[in-house]
Amino acid sequence: MQNAPSPTIFLSDYTPPSYLIETVHLTFHLAPQATRVVSRIVFCPNPDAQSHDFFLHGEDLKLISARIDGAEISPEVTALGLTCDVPDAPFVFESEVEISPAANTALEGLYMSNGMYCTQCEAEGFRKITYYPDRPDVMAVFTVKIESDLPVLLSNGNPVARGEWHDPWPKPAYLFALVAGDLIAHPDSFTTMSGKDVALNIYVRKGDEDKCAFGMEALKKSMEWDEQVYGREYDLDIFNIVAVDDFNMGAMENKGLNIFNSSCVLASPETASDANFERIEAIIAHEYFHNWTGNRVTCRDWFQLCLKEGLTVFRDAQFTGDMRGHAVKRIEDALAMRGYQYPEDRGPLAHPVRPASFVEINNFYTATVYEKGAEVIGMLKRLVGDDAYADACSLYFDRHDGEAATIEDWLAAFEDTTGRDLAQFARWYAQAGTPHLHVTEAYDEETYTLTLRQDLPPTPDGSPKDPQVIPVCIGLLAQNGREIVETQTLELTEFEQVFTFKGISERPILSVLRDYSAPVIVHYDQSDADRAVLLAHDTDPFNRWDAGRTLASNLLCAMVDGAGPDTAFLDGLGAVLRDDTLDPAFRALALSLPTEADTAQAIVDAGDVPDPRDIHHAHEALKLHIAQHLQDIMPRIYAEMVVTGTYSPNANDAGKRLLANRVLSYITRIDGGHQAAVQYAAADNMTQQQAALDAFLTIGAGQKELQAFADQWANDRLVMDKWFAMQVACADPDDTVPTATNLIAHPKFDWKNPNRFRAVIGALAGNQAGFHVPDGSGYDLLADCLIKLDPINPQTTARMATAFETWKMYNQARQALMRRALERIAGTPNLSRDTTEIVTRILG
Repeated sequence: MQNAPSPTIFLSDYTPPSYLIETVHLTFHLAPQATRVVSRIVFCPNPDAQSHDFFLHGEDLKLISARIDGAEISPEVTALGLTCDVPDAPFVFESEVEISPAANTALEGLYMSNGMYCTQCEAEGFRKITYYPDRPDVMAVFTVKIESDLPVLLSNGNPVARGEWHDPWPKPAYLFALVAGDLIAHPDSFTTMSGKDVALNIYVRKGDEDKCAFGMEALKKSMEWDEQVYGREYDLDIFNIVAVDDFNMGAMENKGLNIFNSSCVLASPETASDANFERIEAIIAHEYFHNWTGNRVTCRDWFQLCLKEGLTVFRDAQFTGDMRGHAVKRIEDALAMRGYQYPEDRGPLAHPVRPASFVEINNFYTATVYEKGAEVIGMLKRLVGDDAYADACSLYFDRHDGEAATIEDWLAAFEDTTGRDLAQFARWYAQAGTPHLHVTEAYDEETYTLTLRQDLPPTPDGSPKDPQVIPVCIGLLAQNGREIVETQTLELTEFEQVFTFKGISERPILSVLRDYSAPVIVHYDQSDADRAVLLAHDTDPFNRWDAGRTLASNLLCAMVDGAGPDTAFLDGLGAVLRDDTLDPAFRALALSLPTEADTAQAIVDAGDVPDPRDIHHAHEALKLHIAQHLQDIMPRIYAEMVVTGTYSPNANDAGKRLLANRVLSYITRIDGGHQAAVQYAAADNMTQQQAALDAFLTIGAGQKELQAFADQWANDRLVMDKWFAMQVACADPDDTVPTATNLIAHPKFDWKNPNRFRAVIGALAGNQAGFHVPDGSGYDLLADCLIKLDPINPQTTARMATAFETWKMYNQARQALMRRALERIAGTPNLSRDTTEIVTRILG
């Protein structure tokens, strides 16, 4: 059976809405199988509309009745919505529909999670609740009444009475939220900079009350930070967060009622790792910051998604840097870009930061929109300066408060503030792909000449590529490591430009792309000796780390071809490890190697075809060599990084544990797990317990501890997600598919829970050598799982299907096996629009 193609939506086809909405009144009569939703909506013709055809979105709704100005009507109803004749003047549309939250496994619209009613309306979930113009440029004031015997009844805005809520701020339907359940509140309060008291609550299921304190502190820090840094104050009397187990995303910024995946808000020292705490802090900040960058100023259409997401990711990165250190955060940002966004840019799923078209908008919640979108904001700030950035942001908020804005509106605020023409800069939003920065240099008679050239490789859209504005931060070091030219920002605006530095008394060592000043791929034939100087002496933390990363990448590629380890590189790692003046978290990052996926891409870039198994063996060999070469110093570092006293997830303690556990992973390779056993037995927090177990599993040991872990945490679903994931992630390549297969059959594996599915299947895709076993069983297992999940949860299915996006980089045999798996998915009858689009684009 051939699946019918879905229509493509184009940015160029945007037209203003035919009708605007003044007020919305919703009444919910909750019942698991038959919830009734009664709506009363005051419409008025939009004077800016090109036509006045009346259409309301609606999917999976049973229409009970409809009226206009009190008179019964018989509208034309299709699978996508409702049309009818309406008056030329303002009018009241009323309807009653029936929906089944219990049957909604897609987790879009109103659904149920462990007896709790909850919603997810971004991007187009509200149309599964009632008939409505479900588009972000239709904003209205909502009043909501919830009828149920459940003790907690929540919606957006301020409470009016039990189960009744009024939100005075106009919002699009995607920001609507409702929660009803038997929940317990963790309360607190915050006083804004104008002296307004705001009630704060985190609502959880019984048994999770002890996991809310950190999230609440993170929320208050975020509110204070947004006031101090952006001058943005909270605008309602109450701010509620609800933890939900079944959730497709991380969290959702619904006005005044943020709904969170439980994994992104619940934390205690015993159940959450340092990495979990940092992620929770960042996500809570991200969703709170949306109150202004997304809610008060929203996006005109979904093509402008990067306007709210890229800007808000940039803001949460600023916040994390202020809370935990900018140097380490910048390295983490670069790792995310290189590990997730660059592959997206170079593959069949490449798209601009602002796409020109889409079939299913859910498929564009991507690293390009979020992370690259944030990098674009960062470049803009770097180019105009801190003060101008702050002034432009204030102008943007003042101009567009209560409006649905565009990228053009955002850039206009900067042009009007600075007087700078940003037409060329805007290409960052329009052109897909990662720019390549080619660096050449010359030195003669105290003159250093630096030539920078940019090119943008072809992408699936086939569009021509014009030069972009690339801020390239550079510095120059002497041969002894002394800095002779401090950081300067060079603006590359042409395909090729030459920059000259006079008065340089010796051939300098170039430190290029300091602070990861632009999301580009650098091509620079720099010697290993110069990189070693940068690793030892560069004043820029990012480039110091990146020099070591490049040396490691080069060495791993050589080892894949049969070379032995480089003693100079190992000595360089030892020097960084011994340098007590460096942040422990930085040393831990320096001690980590590129991923096996990184090495595969480096081999492709060199013109060869990667073999995942050979790459795995090279990585394992280098890790063993590092452990052996540094075995004299590692026990001392491990002991020095032990954190005593009461556990705290603060940056200082977390950095020490990170370094200690990175060292433990190497020690375990030569002591057979002795130190890991000691740490596991003594662990009083999840960071130490999980790190010890991970070290065990990596060397094929620790089965006793693995069972003890499962027995201890059998009733904690978030910790059990870790148990599922680490077994697949740490499995030997030959054991990866059998391990994943067994875990899918485990009684605690739940097809309807996205966290549990991602724990196993995401780990399968991430275990490069295991996923790419030569017999294709990894591809077949992933295809089987996606085919089974698609009718249950299309969003999660489509996101997991992206594991195939790099299929063309491997040899012909693997390509044939992956194509077979992709075609099997594509040929599945009634495949969802979400998954169809992703698989079709991957196949090309």
